[in-house]
Amino acid sequence: MTKPKRLSRGSRIEVVFPASPVRAEFFEPGIAYLRQMGFEVIHPPDVYRKWRYLAGTDERRREELLRALKNSDSDAIFFARGGYGSSRILSDVHEFQNINPKILLGCSDITSLHLYFQRIHNWIVFHGPMASGDFARDHVHLESFEKAILQSEPYALAPEGIQTLVPGSAEGVLTGGCLTLMEAAIGTPWEPDWKDAILFLEDVGTKPYQIDRMLTHLKILKKFDGVQAFIFGEMRDCIQTETQGYTLQEVLLDILGEFQKPVFFGFPSGHVTASNWTLPLGVHASVQTDPHFQLNILEGAVE
Repeated sequence: MTKPKRLSRGSRIEVVFPASPVRAEFFEPGIAYLRQMGFEVIHPPDVYRKWRYLAGTDERRREELLRALKNSDSDAIFFARGGYGSSRILSDVHEFQNINPKILLGCSDITSLHLYFQRIHNWIVFHGPMASGDFARDHVHLESFEKAILQSEPYALAPEGIQTLVPGSAEGVLTGGCLTLMEAAIGTPWEPDWKDAILFLEDVGTKPYQIDRMLTHLKILKKFDGVQAFIFGEMRDCIQTETQGYTLQEVLLDILGEFQKPVFFGFPSGHVTASNWTLPLGVHASVQTDPHFQLNILEGAVE
C-alpha cells in the first residue's frame, strides 16, 4: 500500500463535500476546531450549496474532489460529512489518474471513496471524524487521530468496553468501513479485498434483519472465507424495537460463528455516541484479547 505524507501542526487541510450538504451550525464550529488544533484549513466558498439531497451536482462534486487531489498546496483532504452521494461521483473516474497520495479522512458514505482509492490506487486511507460532525461536536479521539496521521510509528488501540463475542487473536490487513457501503460495492471495480482481512464493519440506524441480510449476502458470496477477525463498531441505533427480545450480538454470532474466527463488538469509530476513533485502513494489524482487547497497528500509516 502507498502511504501519504504525515501531517504536522501548520499543515494545510482541504475540506471537500462529496456527499450530502452541510449546515452552518455544524460546519463552522468544525472548521474552528481544526484551526484551533493548529491546521490551516481551506475550502470552497460555496460550502452551503445544495442540489436535491446532495452538496451540488455530481459534476460539481467530482470536479471539487479532483481539484483537491491535484492541489499541490494542500496536504490532506478531510471530508465535510457523509450522508449520500459519494458513489455517484465514481461513475466517471477516468480523470482520477496521475495523482499523489494524500490523507483522506472521513467515514459513513465516504466508505465508497475509501474503497476506490484503496483498490484502484493502492492508498492507505483513514476512517474517522469529519469536519462538519465530530470536529464540530468535540467528539474526536485525539490520541488515535494523532497517532494515525501525525506520526509514522506502529502503535496500539485499546478502547474500553469492547465486547469479545468470540475470543482469539489474529493478524492481517485492517479493512472495512460502513457495512451498507461495503456491501453496495460488490461487483464494482472498487469492491473490497476481503483476503486475510481484519474486517471492521459499522453502521447506524440499520435494523438487525437488514444487517442480517447484508452479512448473509456476503457470506453466500464467500467473502468472509478469508477474513481473519471481525471487529464491529458501536452499531448505534441498530435495533428493531426496544423490546425486540434479542440482541444484535446474537444475530452476528448466528451468522459468523461458524467461521470460528475472533469477533468483537463496540469499537468506537464511525457512527458513535462519544469520541470517534481514527482507524488507518490498509495497514498490517493484529488483534488480541489477552489480557484485554487491543488492536495493534503494526506499521505507521503515514510517511
